[in-house]
Amino acid sequence: MPTDDPRLEQALHDAAPAVTTSGVVTHVTRRRTRRRRNRRLAAGALAIVLLVIVGSVTVLTTRDDDPSTHVAAPGARLQARVITGDGAVDGDAGKVVTPTRVVLDPDPAPQTLRGPVLVGETALTVAAYDPGQSTLASSHDVRIDGANIVDNVAFQATTVLSFAEGEGARWALTQNHGLTGGRVPDTFLKRIGVSGDLQSTPLPQNSEPVGPIAALGGAVWVPVRDGVLQFDTRGKLVGHTSLPDATNRWIAQVGKFAYVTDGRAVRSLDPSGGLKDTKTYGPEILGLASAGFDGRVMLATEKGGLEHARVARSTSESPVQVTAVLPAGFIPNGLAASTTRVWATGTVDDSPAIALLGDNGVRATVVLENVTDKPALAWTNEHTVRIVTNGVLSEITVP
Repeated sequence: MPTDDPRLEQALHDAAPAVTTSGVVTHVTRRRTRRRRNRRLAAGALAIVLLVIVGSVTVLTTRDDDPSTHVAAPGARLQARVITGDGAVDGDAGKVVTPTRVVLDPDPAPQTLRGPVLVGETALTVAAYDPGQSTLASSHDVRIDGANIVDNVAFQATTVLSFAEGEGARWALTQNHGLTGGRVPDTFLKRIGVSGDLQSTPLPQNSEPVGPIAALGGAVWVPVRDGVLQFDTRGKLVGHTSLPDATNRWIAQVGKFAYVTDGRAVRSLDPSGGLKDTKTYGPEILGLASAGFDGRVMLATEKGGLEHARVARSTSESPVQVTAVLPAGFIPNGLAASTTRVWATGTVDDSPAIALLGDNGVRATVVLENVTDKPALAWTNEHTVRIVTNGVLSEITVP
């Protein structure tokens, strides 16, 4: 049939609906806008999912007795503020620096490093953990000289509480994970001999350590809630000296003798048994440490606060000779020492901090920022702070 019939053409024309171009541009614009909005929503949803995944990884934190490390969120790079002198340390004080990771030889991986740390005469001692669950992972005593691991001694223990050197050996206080009959987990004193031989002695059941061990004054001392446990230089339990209950206790050598903190006093420990001399202070004692035979005691303020705590020489003489006042903004939680220097640990604006103390004031303070776990800090030489955090060792150079 021909298709050029003018009557058919006219009929089709008359039957076609009327179409207008009014609003076409607006309609197309709206559709494009709607597509762009949908794409943005989809991208936003994907970003949220990714953030949730990253956040889930970031918050996989563990208890203090778990050797697992933590994962830093993207963009939260570990930094530090270095403040020289004894000025205020809170706010934006100081110079911002980035800690440098110490690449160890041999590489301890897959072991992860954690505190505690001990600055010994020839090396830095840190704890290391094998990968695995907290109930199964083994801990280690790792000694580091510069960037070299000089030895690595394995413990069959879940957690390392503290280290010590002295009296002819190295020492560690370790604790197992769960209860096995007492009200607190079992704790052990470990002795590492010069040849690397390891000996382990259990503490009496229900012994609750409340401070770092000390090997000095002819014995090895373990501060516990209700006093001090004494071991001989071979690691054998000798006895227990009773003191009023305390949640924190420190032991250090002052002059020729070992002293222990007891509330507002320090008491001399007699290796033959019992307590000897007592030195009483007005404020509460917040820490005790000794560089060589030169003892230092950290005291709360006269009103009992932590802000502007003081550090004084601890001797049998009176009056107290204050050698340093901690900077404004520094809240102390302990005192530590090597053979040549003394430092205070604490927090600044809830961030971990460490302050090097001189004979006449504070020499420098380092404040960590963007920390995702519980770090351990130590002043390893006059110009270096070493940090164990996120399973690795890092260091900061201080002018």
